[in-house]
Amino acid sequence: MQRNFLPWMAFLAGALPVFGQAPSGVAIYEKHCASCHGANGEGVEDECEDPLQGDRSLASLTRYIEKRMPEEDPHLVVGEDAKAVAEYIYGAFYSPAARAGQVAEVRPAFARLTNRQFRESVADLLGSFSGVSHPGEGKGLQARYFQSDGMNKKAKQVLEREDRALSFDFGEGPPVEGIAADQFSIEWQGSLIAPATGWYEFKLSTPNGARFYLNMEAEEGDGNHRDDSGAKRQTALIDSWVSSGAEVRESVARVFLLGGRAYPFKLDYFKYKEAQGMVRLDWKMPRGEWAVMAAPYLSPAWAGRVAVVSTNFPPDDASEGYERGTEISKAWHEASTQAALEVSGEVVARLHKLSGVPEGDPDRVNRLKGFVGTFAERAFRRPLGDAERRVYVEHPFADGMEADQAVKRAVISILKSPRFLYPELGGEASDFTVATRLALGLWDSLPDQALIDAAKAGQLRNAEQVRAQAWRLMSDPRARAKVNDFFFRWLKLDVEGDLRKNPESFPGFDAAMVADLRRSLELFVDRVVWSEASDYRELIQADYLLLNERLSNFYGLPFPGGEGFQVVKCDPAQRSGVLTHPYLLARLAHHDTTSPIHRGVFLTRHVLGGVLKAPPEAIAFENQHFEPGLTTREKVAELTRNASCMTCHETINPLGFSLENFDAVGRFRTTEGEKPVNAEADYLTIEGDVIRLRGPRDVAGHAVTSEAARRGFIRQLFQFIVKQNPAVYGPGTIENLDGSFIQSGHHLRNLIVELNTLAVLRGMKP
Repeated sequence: MQRNFLPWMAFLAGALPVFGQAPSGVAIYEKHCASCHGANGEGVEDECEDPLQGDRSLASLTRYIEKRMPEEDPHLVVGEDAKAVAEYIYGAFYSPAARAGQVAEVRPAFARLTNRQFRESVADLLGSFSGVSHPGEGKGLQARYFQSDGMNKKAKQVLEREDRALSFDFGEGPPVEGIAADQFSIEWQGSLIAPATGWYEFKLSTPNGARFYLNMEAEEGDGNHRDDSGAKRQTALIDSWVSSGAEVRESVARVFLLGGRAYPFKLDYFKYKEAQGMVRLDWKMPRGEWAVMAAPYLSPAWAGRVAVVSTNFPPDDASEGYERGTEISKAWHEASTQAALEVSGEVVARLHKLSGVPEGDPDRVNRLKGFVGTFAERAFRRPLGDAERRVYVEHPFADGMEADQAVKRAVISILKSPRFLYPELGGEASDFTVATRLALGLWDSLPDQALIDAAKAGQLRNAEQVRAQAWRLMSDPRARAKVNDFFFRWLKLDVEGDLRKNPESFPGFDAAMVADLRRSLELFVDRVVWSEASDYRELIQADYLLLNERLSNFYGLPFPGGEGFQVVKCDPAQRSGVLTHPYLLARLAHHDTTSPIHRGVFLTRHVLGGVLKAPPEAIAFENQHFEPGLTTREKVAELTRNASCMTCHETINPLGFSLENFDAVGRFRTTEGEKPVNAEADYLTIEGDVIRLRGPRDVAGHAVTSEAARRGFIRQLFQFIVKQNPAVYGPGTIENLDGSFIQSGHHLRNLIVELNTLAVLRGMKP
C-alpha cells in the first residue's frame, strides 16, 4: 500500500495549486470549462457538443477566453488565468499540432460514390463505347432556312448561317430574303453546353409549329444528323408541331443534365398560312432565372448522346461542409438499384451502337460477352480476375438466357457491385488505385483509356508521373466543370430560391438583371481561374468586373463598348474581386436592406478560414422593431449586443460592417438615409492581431496575406476535391500545400494538381 500511496501524493502535488500560487491551466479548465467542453475538449451533450478545436493562434485564443469565457460570467477568467488556461487548451487538444499528436493515424472515411460521382461515372462508362463529346465554341447554332411547298416543309434551302439566340418575331413577313412569307421552315442544330449539374427547364413559345429535341441519338446513317427524317424518328422533348390558331402557345419540359458537357440539340420550326410568324425558346438553369437560349451555351458543333441518370438520389452527407458518400441508407440502396435498372434499359436500347454487335451476327453471344467484360473492366477501373469474369460475364448468360436480357442482367449486377460503388474497396495499393483516385479527384468519374494504359504500364508510381497525368486531366472540360462547381458553392451560386428585391426601393432589379449578374460572376471566376496566371489574389483583389451594358448602366460604371460582357474598370478603393461582386452582395442581403450578419458570416467561413458555431437561438432581423432613423449597422449592433451573441458577432460584425458601402443590390453608396455610411471597425484576426478595417480592400488584403485565411481556403478546396479530411494525409498537409501555393504565385490550378498528387499517392510505395 505504501508503494502505491507515494506516487498518488506526488500526482496531487503536481496537479493541485500550492497555497498562495496562481492555479494551473488544467485546474482552471477543470473548474470553469470541463462541464461544458468535456475533460479533453471532446464536447458535452446538451451543452457544447462540438469538440474544442480550431485554428486560432495562442494569442487569439487567450484574448477570446479573457473577453468571452465562461459565457455565464466572462470576468471569472482574465489576465494570467486566461493565459494559463489558453496555453493548456492549446497544447492539449485545441491546436492542429495537438490533435495530430493525439492520434497516431487518421484513417480515411470509407465511402461510396457520391451522387455526382455515380452520374458522371455512368455517363463516361457508356460514353467510352459511343464517344465523349467535348463542348465546342459557344457561338450559336447552325441554322438552315427553307422555302416550304405544302407538306414538304424543307422543299428548298435558301440560306445557311449561325444564329446566336433563339428568339425570333417575323411578324407577317419572311424570315430572310428569298423566302415567301406564307410558308417556310427553319432548322437549328448543334449542341447545348450545360454550365452546371441539375434540373433544367425549357419553354417553347410559338403560334406556329415547332419541335424541340435534346440529347437525342442520331439514327444510323444520319451522318451529322442533318436530314429531317433523322430527328423525326426521335422523341421530341417538346412537341408543338400542330398549331391551333393564332394564339401563342407555351409548352414546358424539364430534364436533368450534367454540367460541363455538350448535348445534341435541334429545334425544328415551320409556319404554314398563319398570319404571324414567331418562335422563342427560353430556359431556366439550376438556381437560375428564365432567359432566352443563346450563346455562349449553344454551339454549332454536333455532340453525341450523354447517358444521364435521372433517378432521384437522397442527398449526400454534407455535415462536414462538403458532400461525401459516407451515409449508406436503405433509400440510397433503393435509388442506386433504380438507377442501375435505368442504365441497363438504355444499354439494351442502344446495344447495337454501344457494342457494335448486330442482331443477326452468328457469334453474337460471344461478342456480347466480350462487350460485357469490357464494360465491367471500365466500371471496376481495373482488369477483371477469373472469379469476377465468371460472376459478371459468364453467369448472366447461363441457363440459355436470351442475349439482350443477359446483357441487362449483367449491367445491373455490375452497377450494383461493390467494385463499382465503393472505389477503395479492398485497399489494394496499385497503379489502378492511383488512376481511380486521380479520375475521381479531377473528374468525379472513371479513368479514361490513357490513364488505364498508364496504370497497366506501371507509370503512376511517383509524384512526377502522377503530376503529369493530373495536368492532362485538368485540361479536360470535365475537370473544368468540377472546379467551377467548387467556386459556385464557395460563392453561393448554388443557393436555391429567387433573388428578389423590393421593386419600389430597387426599380429595374428584375429577373433578367439577376441572370446577367450571375453570368457576370461566372465569367469573372472563369477568367481568373483558367487564365495563365490563375492567381488567387486576383480573385480576391481585382479592380474590375465583367459587365454588359445593362449592368454597367444600373451600377453607374462606364461601359467601354462592344457586345456582351466586357472588362469594366472600377475604383480600387470601392471594389475588390469577388468580395464586392454585386451578385454576391445582393445574395447576402435582405429584401430591402443590407445584411452585415450574412455578409460577415460568409467572409468568416468562406474567405478568412474561421469557424462559427450555431447560434444559441435564431433571432430574426425585423426592421419594424427598431427606432426610425437608425442605420442597418446601428440596428445590427443593438440586435447582437448581449454577451452570448457577441461570442461570435465580435468576429462577424466588423467584417459585415466593412461592406456597408454596398446596398442590398450591390451598388456603391456613401449614405444610408440621411446618415453617412460607417464601414470602419476593429477586427480580431485568427492570428490574434487587431486590425482596422476601413472597407473591402482591407478585408481582401488580409485574406491574401493571412496564413489562416489561405489555409482555410485550401482546406475547403481539398475537402471538396478529395472528399476526405486533410488529416488523413498526415500532419502538416495543409501547411505544406500552403507553402507550395505561395511559391507558385498563388496559382489555383497548380494547387489543385498538387493536392491531387499528394492525395492519390497515399499509402503507395515508391
